[in-house]
Amino acid sequence: MIIDTLKNAHLYYDLAPGLEKGFEFLKTADLENIEPGEYELDGKRVVALVQEYTTMDNPPWETHNYHLDIQYLVKGEEKIGYYPHVEDMVKSGPYNTKTDCDLYEDIEGDFVTIKDDVIMILFPQDGHLPRKALNEPMPVKKIVIKVLI
Repeated sequence: MIIDTLKNAHLYYDLAPGLEKGFEFLKTADLENIEPGEYELDGKRVVALVQEYTTMDNPPWETHNYHLDIQYLVKGEEKIGYYPHVEDMVKSGPYNTKTDCDLYEDIEGDFVTIKDDVIMILFPQDGHLPRKALNEPMPVKKIVIKVLI
């Protein structure tokens, strides 16, 4: 997991093919006005998921097998949980091949508040819990860049 600001994204371009393309989208797209949906930035290899939702008190923990995530909030605030010991996590259902996602039972992790130009890069081994309400549930607009690794 990496936490930084979008202005420093260039420091991470070499970590995985596709990261530069994902960060350039975040820097150049009209994020305030882009409609929710899925946008292919490099075929299915790099995809931007534009999401609008209300944060929750108890969203599920998750991991991915084949993608890393760049998480970036356009509007609102949310907490994202992090737990580095995936081997200790207990799955709560079958692996979803369409979304490349395993869900897990609740676990005591650490949390970071995402807002104000903060980016979070999550690798497949990073257990994470997005969509968590900071204090009260609130509407947010978020971009999740999925990079196939």
